[in-house]
Amino acid sequence: MLLRAMIRYCRGTVHFAVSGPYPERFLNLCAQGGLGLWNVRQQPGGLSACCALSHRRQLEYYAQKSGLTLTVTKCAGMPPTVRRYRRRTGLWIGLGLLAVGLLVMGQFVWQVEVTGLKSLSAAEITDALTEYGVHPGAWARGIDAKTVERKMQVRFAGIAWVSVNIEGCRATAVIEEAVIPPAPVEDGVPTNLVAAYTGFITRIEVFNGNPVVRPGDSVQAGDLLISGIMDNKMGESRTAHARGQVYALTRERVEIEIPYRQVKYTLRGIVRRRYLTLFGVAIPLQAKGAPAGPYRLERSEKAPGGLLSLLPVRMTEECYLLLNEESVTIPLEEAQRRAEKALALREKEWAGVTVQSRSLTGTETPAGYTLTAEYLLERQIGQETPVQTEERQAALPEE
Repeated sequence: MLLRAMIRYCRGTVHFAVSGPYPERFLNLCAQGGLGLWNVRQQPGGLSACCALSHRRQLEYYAQKSGLTLTVTKCAGMPPTVRRYRRRTGLWIGLGLLAVGLLVMGQFVWQVEVTGLKSLSAAEITDALTEYGVHPGAWARGIDAKTVERKMQVRFAGIAWVSVNIEGCRATAVIEEAVIPPAPVEDGVPTNLVAAYTGFITRIEVFNGNPVVRPGDSVQAGDLLISGIMDNKMGESRTAHARGQVYALTRERVEIEIPYRQVKYTLRGIVRRRYLTLFGVAIPLQAKGAPAGPYRLERSEKAPGGLLSLLPVRMTEECYLLLNEESVTIPLEEAQRRAEKALALREKEWAGVTVQSRSLTGTETPAGYTLTAEYLLERQIGQETPVQTEERQAALPEE
């Protein structure tokens, strides 16, 4: 339907009406002459219809031959419009420049899209593509897609496969991320498992090696937990890669200091700056720069909708929240609340750690409030260290 309407607009349309006896004879003559009529409607004394503008002379001939009166009610489409504005030279120059501009702009990249990302950063990928010449405003024929693909694979170890496609004014980078294999266990490297913290052993899980401690033993940081030197059935010693998990109760001390004198910020105004981004170049729409004094910056970007989204145009708005800085004194209750909140955030950082007990002590000073927390924690304390050369030499059997 849309294509048909465009063809009719380009050819031009004549709306007409014929009146008189026997309009059927007129329709038969049009059919025999190959004239295509549409929107044919019967009306008192005749009929009305539409036809291509180029068939107007034939319409007049067939109407006269059939004894009917032809009345042209309207001529529409491109030919009448061109005839109406044929003396407006500036309009045609502008249309010509627009056509030339579209032809020239069609040789450049307007949009860059990246698909297939899961764990990689979209910003890093876009920056790398820009560095290699794939960005809005780049000449499409000047982009060597194969070279860009090779450089991207060398630069990012997480990319298994990448394809850069240039389709018209759009560049698309299709990325397939690599599956990272688990870290290999180097059993061939002799290691010991030593204590990373001081504490009391609660349980041991030995995967490989010779355990030298038992649950209930106390160990210091650096003590040997699982030895990589093992004896076989023949009484001979050999070195191995000690692996396992050793859990122990350890103590932890955390201090949170909250001064009474705090800096408070209040909103004193809002300043907005707008940029028109064309082909990646930001054009400021205001002459004002960044405001003086403390502020918090919020940035937002809007893209036009519909067909305008295909254009390389973006509207960026920077919102500066202007702040007043003043020194205030908080009460003891507020300092205690902030200290407890900071302590809760610190506890969330302990992954894989079980809190067995916790004791809190608050101390008031003229400058502020100090919250001291004493913890009894159960954690995995084993860490691998290489077997020393002298240990390996001593473990070898004498010849």
